[in-house]
Amino acid sequence: MGHYENGIFTRKAVVQACKRLFYEKGYHETSYVDICRLAHVNRGTVYYHFPSKEAMCYEVMWEYAVDNKRIVEKYCREPQYHYLLAIYMFWKQMHEDGQMRRFGLQICTDHPVYTGKKDISYFYYAVYDHMWGAFWAKKDIVPLAFASVYGYVVCCMRMLCEYPEKYEPMELFVHCADSSASIWGIPKEKMEEIWPQVRRYLSQIPEEEMKVRFA
Repeated sequence: MGHYENGIFTRKAVVQACKRLFYEKGYHETSYVDICRLAHVNRGTVYYHFPSKEAMCYEVMWEYAVDNKRIVEKYCREPQYHYLLAIYMFWKQMHEDGQMRRFGLQICTDHPVYTGKKDISYFYYAVYDHMWGAFWAKKDIVPLAFASVYGYVVCCMRMLCEYPEKYEPMELFVHCADSSASIWGIPKEKMEEIWPQVRRYLSQIPEEEMKVRFA
């Protein structure tokens, strides 16, 4: 195996270690020693792939989205809905799993507002492109609208994590998405076309498939 392949394997090992540790111990409670021990790497290797713990956090969130997308693909043959359904599954996982709620709440507490930092902006725009890009191009949205929506999305996530008994995840997810779309300038009619399809595909995914899983 060449150096490039080794690098990919090592990065994947670090991400999987972080995913498990952030879930089992908590994002704040996980140390670099924990990560190195579980991933079987040294600290320099971790820094080579991830310059900060924050960068690891976003990578883990994206890993949840990718893992959920693999499930979605078995039940939905329309690719434009795959990441939208996958991100909803992430919300549902936070709602129903106490350890996921802890992870989500720690993210919301640490990053309550959009700052334009490289890690957060890259993650945020990647999520938009994969969730909504097929329905409404990012180039048609002014940058300030993205900053405004970020804070609102984090607020809704925090509500979901702090008071799961008060909110039904789909209802809050749709409310959050519709309000975000309004700020972005996406027509209401466009959103009304999306939700029936989303609900139809979600009804086909077994509850067991919605749960958190590890490699």
